[in-house]
Amino acid sequence: MSSWAFGTTADVGMRCYSNSENRLLEEAVAGMQSILLSTKGIESLKKLTRDTGSFILTTDTDEWTSILVLLLEEVLFRAEAKDEWICDLQVITELTDNQKIIANVQYSKVNTDNLELEIEIKAVTLHELAFAFVPEGALLPSKWPEVPSFEGPGWYCDVVFDI
Repeated sequence: MSSWAFGTTADVGMRCYSNSENRLLEEAVAGMQSILLSTKGIESLKKLTRDTGSFILTTDTDEWTSILVLLLEEVLFRAEAKDEWICDLQVITELTDNQKIIANVQYSKVNTDNLELEIEIKAVTLHELAFAFVPEGALLPSKWPEVPSFEGPGWYCDVVFDI
């Protein structure tokens, strides 16, 4: 696992680490969903038949925080409005000539109604939002006791959710 949840006053946060931008986006989705699922939901997820799907997201900027928020919001929307619980995903990104990030997302899914959720995330907030590269040999300390520090090279993100 490459994501760790941390508590805030009225919300829940998450820090993820990975070796690439695309993989970090995938880790962020998995980390967010691990916050949502109950223990029973995790167990039932292993037994359900999966289908596949895809979608494309485009930002108005070249900032990775934008595509991170768009992706997490899309996953929440699909779980609630379309009953699509994304199980596994692959994210492939590209930067366009006009400096926009396009994310092509391929995924497997199950019906959300077949899973027991523990909490509900109402929104992805911009509070403490981060998506950045940690250079080789640099240490990213953790502000939270439940989250380990990270030594580069690699990417990290911090996200806080309104629950």
